[in-house]
Amino acid sequence: MAHNRNDSLRSLTSISSRSSVETYESLKEEITAVERSQIELQELVTAAEKVVKDKLAPNPQSTYTYKKASDKISVKLDAVMSAILTHAEECGGEHGLRYVASVIVACSQKESDADVVKALAAVGTTWLTHLLFIFKTSRSHESQPNKDPHELATPTLENTASHVGGDSFQEDVLKRDGYTCVLTGFQDFSHPAPTDNTLSLGLEASHILRRSIGNFDPDHKSDSFKSAVTTFDILVNFSHLSVDKLEELHSHLDDPSNGMMLERNAHDAFDKFYWCLKQTKTNDVYTLHIYKPGGIIRKPEDNLVVFKDKSDDFKSSSTRKRSRAIPLPDPHYLAIQAAIAGILHMSGAGKFFDELLDRYKDDEGKVPPVQSWQELENLMLEGLLTESVAESFRSVKVY
Repeated sequence: MAHNRNDSLRSLTSISSRSSVETYESLKEEITAVERSQIELQELVTAAEKVVKDKLAPNPQSTYTYKKASDKISVKLDAVMSAILTHAEECGGEHGLRYVASVIVACSQKESDADVVKALAAVGTTWLTHLLFIFKTSRSHESQPNKDPHELATPTLENTASHVGGDSFQEDVLKRDGYTCVLTGFQDFSHPAPTDNTLSLGLEASHILRRSIGNFDPDHKSDSFKSAVTTFDILVNFSHLSVDKLEELHSHLDDPSNGMMLERNAHDAFDKFYWCLKQTKTNDVYTLHIYKPGGIIRKPEDNLVVFKDKSDDFKSSSTRKRSRAIPLPDPHYLAIQAAIAGILHMSGAGKFFDELLDRYKDDEGKVPPVQSWQELENLMLEGLLTESVAESFRSVKVY
């Protein structure tokens, strides 16, 4: 069955994601050896950059292609690897940068140039399908169906406020941010002391790291769980995220430290990685960085977003006792989101994913809310089966 599945998928994509993951897994010992070596970090990074430029970039295998009949879209794997190498330190520090460089250098230690290129293409494909795609496909999408989500699924944009992280997450983030959009300054309808000269509307509690990142099938033998483990392994090493288990990651995603209040359009643009927040030298103060205009109705003063726990600002005089502090947005989570945004735009992977998902819109123009590459491959196979059956009927002659 797996063989037939791979054969079918091979007709659509230039490199099998399953075989790529297997290659990535087989490199673990070599990666660890390079990572723990005495090679200086800058020397390792320079070597990795050279490997990508000299070995992978000129080779046809550097292009990951989706093709269906005459329809073809592609993304350069060397660009993906270079972008990840460029942004690794932003969210993973020297640890993350060393890991990414070590993976690339480990590929270069294969005996033949052909094996080196094969390993690099496999790693690039794994990073594309099991890291970047997970972040990109979990975005709110205006053409997703408005239906009740799976209990662990990411809510669609239309029902974010009612489902995203439950009432506690929404209420905690709303109170902490002072019933105000941290980006535009607009106030929520529920603001206890609204000002007349500030626009009031319905705000949404946005997850910085989307909940779907922690999605997985609890069955450890399932393809979904195995895929999630691969994603978790890459994410932890790339970002130096301090969680030990996949289940632990999921439990962190609905903490107020993973949220901020946003006006709906700004929320949508944030989920699509149109903008991000870059940390300044001052704690809890960030610079707005825009990759693609749209969705931001009003920029913050001096282009700075300042986080502060305002949960006690609107208490009545009779209840002035300090309530528990609500944690501010985690700088590490914001750094991961910023790094992924930079990678998606620098490599062209973001555009590739958008075009790919658009190929699978239904008759109503809605994009299926797939949460992993495994789910997308299942969708691809369903499409092939449907077309095969339709072609069979067309080939039958009626007398």
